[in-house]
Amino acid sequence: MVSDTNIKKTKSLHRRFNLKNRRRRPRRSLLFSRLSRLIIISNLIGLFILVAGSLAMNEFARSYLDAKMENLTAQAELVTSILGDEATGFAQQATLDREQTREIIRRIELPAGWRIRVHDINSRLVADSAELDDKIEVSELAPLKPTPEGETSTPDTQDKSFIEHVDSWIEDLPWQQSRRDTNRRDLNVEIKEALSGNRARTTSYSEDDVLMASVSVPIRRVQRILGSLTIETDEIAQVISNERQALLPFIGLAILAAILSSLVLTLFIVQPIRQLALAAENVSRSSEKRNEIPDLSDRKDEIGDLSLVMGEMTRGLYDRVDDIANFAADVAHEIKNPLTSIRSASDTLRAAKTDEQRAKLVDIIQSDVKRMNRLISDISRASRVDAALAKEKVQVLDLNLVFESLCELYEPLLADKQISIKQMGLPNPAYVKAYEASFAQVLRNLIDNAMTFSESGSTIALRLEIVENGVQIHVEDEGPGIPPDNLETVFERFYTERPKGAVFGSHSGLGLAICRQIVAAHNGRIWAENRRDSGARFTVELPLQQAENASSGRSKR
Repeated sequence: MVSDTNIKKTKSLHRRFNLKNRRRRPRRSLLFSRLSRLIIISNLIGLFILVAGSLAMNEFARSYLDAKMENLTAQAELVTSILGDEATGFAQQATLDREQTREIIRRIELPAGWRIRVHDINSRLVADSAELDDKIEVSELAPLKPTPEGETSTPDTQDKSFIEHVDSWIEDLPWQQSRRDTNRRDLNVEIKEALSGNRARTTSYSEDDVLMASVSVPIRRVQRILGSLTIETDEIAQVISNERQALLPFIGLAILAAILSSLVLTLFIVQPIRQLALAAENVSRSSEKRNEIPDLSDRKDEIGDLSLVMGEMTRGLYDRVDDIANFAADVAHEIKNPLTSIRSASDTLRAAKTDEQRAKLVDIIQSDVKRMNRLISDISRASRVDAALAKEKVQVLDLNLVFESLCELYEPLLADKQISIKQMGLPNPAYVKAYEASFAQVLRNLIDNAMTFSESGSTIALRLEIVENGVQIHVEDEGPGIPPDNLETVFERFYTERPKGAVFGSHSGLGLAICRQIVAAHNGRIWAENRRDSGARFTVELPLQQAENASSGRSKR
């Protein structure tokens, strides 16, 4: 059976393989970017709805139709009143005078597109303004345009304006055609309605698909119905078309604004993000392009902040990679020394002739094994510092209480070596924000370092001092001090230079390096100096936490 470990490794390899394949996938151009499409579509959808609503002109059309119907009704009532007065006969014998009716209709000045039809009581046509109109309109014809060879002139498509094409496109929509078929005009129904004494007001489409508004009213003399009068007009579609044409400049400006908005958003949002993504991809593929992340901080917006954070993240990542590489090289070098010593001693052990020589070589091997064990333990602690800091939570610590705890911890250990430890705290509490376990490790490493250089009868002092920038923690010993040239190098990894008489290999040289790493994570600093009389002083400076902000996170040990 396949173990869980092998399954996890297989899944990890699959994920890495899939990520690698996705990274190699060619990127689309800027105009075909998903984000660019979303910006353009989101801008154009609202514009399309606005334009479609403007072109449909439904509300305007309804208002105009209502007003037109009222006008037609008023005109029809006026004409039927005149026709009723001019009818011949009285009471039940009254009838329409055909010639008089035609003369009255002929004399009425009708607007363009209007038409009046009069029918008698038997639905027979008596007068039609379209047939009685004897006016002749004279206008100058437009000059003839030559037709290129191979092309034929089609009156239906020549000299059409854009709005006419739009109107034609709108009217050809399937639901518009269905509405026209459903609302087809039937004049006979209107005439019968009027002859029955009712008023018929309809909006319908003619056989030529022209929108018509018509009013049919009965012609009366007293109470007798003599016939029907129908007034109709086909100017509605033209009026709506003219209104649409008036909206064209505004629609054009709206489209231009939407396009410019999409371009601006694409150039100022999509392009910088794409630039950052490409730079990050280049950085991930090559260790020599660590400064490829563009600096967009001049934008003063979230994308500028993103570029700064990505730049800092990239630099931090490569610094960490360099540290790991250097650390690995140092570890290999430090481990190689005791291994070389063990190998030499084991080879020599075979040739040893006396028990004294063999015992001495065995002691050397055991000492080197202990040294390797100590070195590996310290390396393990050093490699876990960042992980430990990431898991810990910041707490507010009272340094006076921390000193008391450390003194209680080290007094029994130092008593065996006849070394005393004393604390010189402050009369008032001194608070700092720190990772408790990691901060305690810094102080223990400094005390352990002081123990290494302290002789019997000496004293290690822990002292607090309030300064302008915060609080300083001093760990002082009475040892031989530090060579002036090494006051900075003591914080380097695997620094193992010891004074005369010190046991070689008793320390890995990582303690002070770990201290500097942890103190830097606390936004502080650490340095070493020699005391005037004798001994060394290590100082840790941290920001001081105000007392009023410390009560909620105070930690007691």
